[in-house]
Amino acid sequence: MKKLIFPLLILILPVFSHAADTTLTNDSISWKSEISLESNSLNMDFANRMLFGGYINESQKNSWISKLDDNNTIFSEVSNTLSFHRNFGDNSFFFSIADRNLAKMSFTKDLMKVALFGNYNYQGDTLHFDKTNFTLDRFQQIKLGYGKIFKIQENNLTISTAVSYLNGNHHLSFTAENASFYTAPFGAHNSLDYDINAFATDTANFKYFQNNGNGFAFDFAINFESKNKKYTLYLDDLGYINWKESALKYNTDTSFSFNGFEIENLLDFNDSILEAESDKYLEDIYIKARKGTVKSYIPANFGFKMETPLNDLYFSKYIVGFNLKWQPNQDNKLLSFEKVLQGFYESGYSPYFYLRTFAQTKYALLIPQIAIGG
Repeated sequence: MKKLIFPLLILILPVFSHAADTTLTNDSISWKSEISLESNSLNMDFANRMLFGGYINESQKNSWISKLDDNNTIFSEVSNTLSFHRNFGDNSFFFSIADRNLAKMSFTKDLMKVALFGNYNYQGDTLHFDKTNFTLDRFQQIKLGYGKIFKIQENNLTISTAVSYLNGNHHLSFTAENASFYTAPFGAHNSLDYDINAFATDTANFKYFQNNGNGFAFDFAINFESKNKKYTLYLDDLGYINWKESALKYNTDTSFSFNGFEIENLLDFNDSILEAESDKYLEDIYIKARKGTVKSYIPANFGFKMETPLNDLYFSKYIVGFNLKWQPNQDNKLLSFEKVLQGFYESGYSPYFYLRTFAQTKYALLIPQIAIGG
């Protein structure tokens, strides 16, 4: 599966230390700003059109459709992070404050067909929009971490952990577990079947750092260093946010058939006739809305990597590893093995394998990489 990573801005300002390695071994303060856009099927042409606009012709639409899988994911994050790291002999302390804005959309190939071409080309076909999901989250993350080095003969074992408080600002999610759309030949009638759940925090409190929810996240890592090789097993940002009672839950599960309007006399047609006919169909659409708490998950990362030095003129070392992402769309299952699998599947993220090298120049740290998955 292909992966598109589109970094628009990455700014890192290290203070008090020299960034010659991926791990800061000296006392340091750093600032990082990042904007990223990732997709498992769409390409840079799609990203440029969506971000910067421009005319989209038929060949571009067909090209995008041809690159889609049955299930597709677009993920975006805009974040700013201020962090502090300090060592005390075999002990280390870590503290960071981050402002994070996340957006994720999972959709089928059929949904993109309708969005780009409408339903005219699909007369007599049933298009499926199952497992469609759209999520927006904004929150601040305050993280406090601690690490300890244990000497085992000539080897080092480092165990580190961190906890985070999550200040939830706003949350919006839309999930269609089952949805289909049928267009009869010549547009005689359209049929729509759907089962939709949606959640939204109180939009009346739309302030920049408004507290609409509180959450918790957990980090854990084990690092073993032997004969200049480092092995790391890690879990980052396993957490959730409980949104306040002011959050609204929407639910609808129905079948809707639209047969069009029959106009007997064009000379006698007016808006009131159209509105009266529309009301008949709208009565069939019933959306339940109620207040209550909502629980959402932030994306967690789990993985393993091995780091080895290189006696090379240009490259100082290489890292090989893999990463998995975990993020369920809804809190609708009890903690179980099925829940664990749900989080991996609904994240829309396939196992990510990579090989990375490092080259330190006088003014910059270069990091070439080849990877697959994501």
